[in-house]
Parts: sequence; C-alpha cells; structure tokens
Amino acid sequence: MTTKFIVKAPAMNASDQETLPGPIKESDKPFLIVRVHLTNGSVDSYVQNNESEALMLWNKIQPTHLFAPSRLVLAGEYSKSVYVTAQVVRVDFIQSSNDYWEFPGGYSDVVELSEEKFREVAGLDTPEQMPKRNQPVAVGDLLVSFIKLHMAGGRPLYLMVEAPAKLPIENHSFMQFLLSKGSFHMRLCGGGIGVVNLGNLLGYTVFPGVPQTPADSWHAELSPNEAQDYHSYTLPANPALKTKTNHQTKEIHQ
Repeated sequence: MTTKFIVKAPAMNASDQETLPGPIKESDKPFLIVRVHLTNGSVDSYVQNNESEALMLWNKIQPTHLFAPSRLVLAGEYSKSVYVTAQVVRVDFIQSSNDYWEFPGGYSDVVELSEEKFREVAGLDTPEQMPKRNQPVAVGDLLVSFIKLHMAGGRPLYLMVEAPAKLPIENHSFMQFLLSKGSFHMRLCGGGIGVVNLGNLLGYTVFPGVPQTPADSWHAELSPNEAQDYHSYTLPANPALKTKTNHQTKEIHQ
C-alpha cells in the first residue's frame, strides 16, 4: 500500500533548515509546502503551486493513517521521491489556509514549541518554581502539559498539550497512546500542521505530568543537565563496598 502525493516541483534538500519553518513572504508562498523529516536527520521539501491541486492533496490527508502504508511517494514533473514510512519521523504541511484537523482523544490543542520557549514555559531554568505532579486538578478542568518527545534521529520535539483533566483511572491513556506506534498531528508555531510518526518515538518526558504513575515506576528526579552530569558527577566513596572489595582481593591473592 502506498501514500502518493502529486507535487509540481522537484525535491529540494533542506537538511540545513531549522525544524520550525520561518515566516514566508506572502508574494513568495506556494499554496502548499510539504516537508518530510527522516530518521537520519535530513529534511526534504516539496511545493504545490496550483491551488486546486493543493486543496485536493490537503483534503485526502488522514493524519491517523498517514504512516500506515509502507511507502510515501511524492511525484513532480521532473522527479519522483519514495520514502520508507518506517524511516519518516514527521511530515509537515504548510499552507495559507486556516483549515485544521480536530485533535483526537478530547485534546483541545497540541502545538510545537522551540526548545528555548519550551524551557521557559515548562520552568526548566527555574526548577524551584516548577509545579509538582501531585497538585490536584478537578476532572474537566483544563490541564496544560509540556512534553519532550525523544525521536529517532536525535532531534527532540517540544510540545504544549491542552486537554481536560481526566479521572485517575484514565490518566495512563495518554502514555498508552504515545507508545501505540500510531501517529498524531500538531500545530506548528510558524503556521501549518505536522504529523508525527510515533513508530519512531524513543521515549518522552512530561512536565509536570499527572499524579498517578505505573506500579513499576522508578522514583528519581530528572537532572537539569543530563549530559554534563553524566560525564562530571562522581558517586561518593562507599567504605563498606571498599572494605568488601579489598577483602575479596585478598582472598584472590591467597
């Protein structure tokens, strides 16, 4: 099974572009831009300059089934590109129209943030002011979460998610959804929609998260500087362990 898009221009390599697209002048805007992000970190861009063709392409996109076929094909007048969908991290659709798909699962909004904005609104630079998981939220009240998705290819996604608070028994449904290897869509802060392939999700961290955790959870705090701490932090010496080690060494030599 194949997902096929018809475009009017050959592929343009955009591996050196930022994940979040910058503003485009109105006079230079095509009717639709498609960006394919791969697990190797590269990004290919395609444009559709015909309004009716762009509308037809947009209308046939089904975000929840975008990565179900084994291949994704984009065909232009001078080229044809074929991608293995299992190796596609996300596909962005950037258009001038304000038409958006409804978010599934009762979520009212899912929007991508820059890393800088994410750190600011999630409070990562001011950990003493970060809200805790165990703060009570009434069922039905709006719950805002900030989520870092670790994706294959090494480039994380930073999201803000708005949804009504659920009953405690339902609070693991979001984790189950993210680990389902399906797909979801998000608003891009520069305009447009991105569809994310959860088959390439390696893990995620949510701030602050819900109070409930699985019974087999390990209890530990996330270090604000994981990479730095991994290389520089040294555990204090354990005298009991040292004595035991010396005793074992002595037995070996005997």
